[in-house]
Amino acid sequence: MDMSITKELGLKYFELSEFDCNCDNCTNIAGTGAYMNPEFLIKLDKARELAKTSFFITSGYRCFEHNINVGGRVGSEHPKGNAVDIRYNDSAQRYAILKGLLDAGFTRIGLGKTFIHVDCSTEKAQSIIWTYEY
Repeated sequence: MDMSITKELGLKYFELSEFDCNCDNCTNIAGTGAYMNPEFLIKLDKARELAKTSFFITSGYRCFEHNINVGGRVGSEHPKGNAVDIRYNDSAQRYAILKGLLDAGFTRIGLGKTFIHVDCSTEKAQSIIWTYEY
């Protein structure tokens, strides 16, 4: 992990490697968070502080190939570095994460059975919360 980038962004709760693409064939520069939107990461760090619970990132940046392989949608914000999926363990943690995201100013949130998706697209509908069937 590049500590200077982490310090430069002022991240308190995350290591940049948490946002790396999870595929084995990617040209993503491991451990750097190089493809993530810095403003998104700063806002996510604030949400984590407000939530007062851990955020386990299951998916951050995804290269286009990996996005397709995991069933990501065309136009997904993951390959743009504007999205993460956060795993939660129970309904209390789900509530804390959701509240932290909303309090930090996120307006695009998807709720799954075991995860929360959050992104900062400026091209898609704002102030929207949706659910996933899986």
